[in-house]
Amino acid sequence: MRNVSVIIPTYNRECSIQRSVESVLRQGDFVKEIIVIDDRSTDQTERVVKEIKDERILYRKPDRNLGAGGARNFGVRLASCDWIAFHDSDDEWLEGKLEKQFSYLESHEKVGLVYSAYRAQLASGEAIVVPQECGKSKLEGDIHADLLLRNTVGAPTILMRKDVFGEVGGFDEDMRSLEDWDFAIRVSKRYEIGFLPEALVQVHVTQGGVSSDMGAYYQNRCYMLRKHRADYLKEGKFNDAVRDLLIRASEDHIQDKVEKMLVIFMSK
Repeated sequence: MRNVSVIIPTYNRECSIQRSVESVLRQGDFVKEIIVIDDRSTDQTERVVKEIKDERILYRKPDRNLGAGGARNFGVRLASCDWIAFHDSDDEWLEGKLEKQFSYLESHEKVGLVYSAYRAQLASGEAIVVPQECGKSKLEGDIHADLLLRNTVGAPTILMRKDVFGEVGGFDEDMRSLEDWDFAIRVSKRYEIGFLPEALVQVHVTQGGVSSDMGAYYQNRCYMLRKHRADYLKEGKFNDAVRDLLIRASEDHIQDKVEKMLVIFMSK
């Protein structure tokens, strides 16, 4: 039996954290511990978590707000298992997630992590499966070059060895958004990536999440271009990445601002 430490960062999710934790508990004996990192919530998240009666749940509240990446790193430092998985406190794992991922790993021993598709439940009520095939982009194997342009690895779908996490240095705590994209790029530079096309996670797209912060999004896109500049240039992806960034900025009517931001980042 492969035992897993599941890391769940949370912030003010009293209405969804129980659903999230219980979806992990339904994965059965694979789950040895669920480490909930409460990133200084001001609502009743702590009470809700502590009312869930299962000895596998470990609740911790850091002495300062760490952000999603920092909270995940904090949780991994507490993890006792050789395998770790990440989950979000407003989402749900679907039946058999871990079992199906471990079954995949039995015949794909070289991968550094395995992820899956997920079903995104939009506020409009529409549900879409992500990621989907897009042109010539690869979703598994050596996908480093593809990840430089498009992130397909959703953090709540990841299962990986703890030693691989440590080898790549965990999540970048200077990033308050897109830290999962940056993390996936660094893993893919060293390892092949595994993928299951079946949606194994239900993601609830909510207001107020990190991804809804437009300013942080563009700032971190510029930061990533600087951080991974050598890889973008080596793979011939730098111009494509800049073009994609500016097209998005134009659609949001802030192209001039983002162009100036990019110049500042790239001059450092």
